[in-house]
Amino acid sequence: MGAGAAKPAGENGQTTENNGVPNYKKFDELLNPENIMDLYTAGKELGSGNMATVYEYTHKRTGKHYAAKVVLKRTLDKSSDFTNELEILGHLKGHPHILKLEDVFEDSKSYYLITDLVSGGELFDRICNAGVYNEQIAKDMCLPILKAIHFCHQNNVVHRDIKPENLLLLDNSENSPLKIADFGVATWSNSLAAENFPKCGTPEYMAPEMYTGQQYGLKVDVWAMGCVVFIMLCGWHPFQDTSDQKRQTNAIIQGDLQDLHDEPISDMAKDFIRKMLTVDQDKRWTLEQLMGHSWITSGTLATSVNLHEQQGKIKKYLANRRFRKAAFAVMAVNRVKFLTAARKKAPTEEDTEKKPLDEEDMENII
Repeated sequence: MGAGAAKPAGENGQTTENNGVPNYKKFDELLNPENIMDLYTAGKELGSGNMATVYEYTHKRTGKHYAAKVVLKRTLDKSSDFTNELEILGHLKGHPHILKLEDVFEDSKSYYLITDLVSGGELFDRICNAGVYNEQIAKDMCLPILKAIHFCHQNNVVHRDIKPENLLLLDNSENSPLKIADFGVATWSNSLAAENFPKCGTPEYMAPEMYTGQQYGLKVDVWAMGCVVFIMLCGWHPFQDTSDQKRQTNAIIQGDLQDLHDEPISDMAKDFIRKMLTVDQDKRWTLEQLMGHSWITSGTLATSVNLHEQQGKIKKYLANRRFRKAAFAVMAVNRVKFLTAARKKAPTEEDTEKKPLDEEDMENII
């Protein structure tokens, strides 16, 4: 459903006004006026990013554990950089496969976003740990995510950062539900024009129209999920090029899926992927259409398509991705240390005459 279209009632009964503007609670309505430390006990750090740090918080009365995303106000250009995310999560609250917003707090220095504590790893961890992996199992894993994205789109929300790292397991139990997380760059589809259709998300999952500067809509999520499904069924990313960003961008813009023909998966699965990874966004299928695709609706014949070899490839893909992430983190820390040391040293006249950094100097930075 495109921007400006009236939305039918979703799974939680929410609706939009006739002009397509979502009816949702604003920040002030979601904000808990109490002091967060009166209700929760702060625990260990779970992770950090450019603007936020995530901690484990425990509710004092119930003993239940949650994730607390703490955002320092001074890191935000404007408050809406944070409040937009929580308003969207508040609007989507109730879907079983979307990260649940539990509470919102504010003090003089920070905002606090209390959500589900997802501790079971990501979707690909479940695939890697599966004793048996076939096309039917892959489909069963895809379905709740597709339903959740469909629900977002019914509510005029575009996620803009669908990727494996944001498809998380609530806990380590065998039947743990999957949750779509990290709505940090999500927005209302009606707001895209006002935002001037920015490039955002993770480069290897961004749709062609983001790179070519076109206006875009909900279908950027379809493209991103198409990349995820491709990896799930084939064991490799169709466009990713870790050694050459420009070449990766060109591959996405061209959308060449010629190698898909030789993959040992069903023809229905191949067609499903092609419908998601269609370069022309006008011809790319919507989530509503995909939910009715024969690969989704056809019984359990897919159990005959064994994906054991692809499972091994996914294990390598996941290990390589995590290694690169760790390596980049080390490089970033070393660079900060170098720049901090450089600032502490006052420049002298002799310093200003020194030549630029050579290759050896750069190696010391990274």
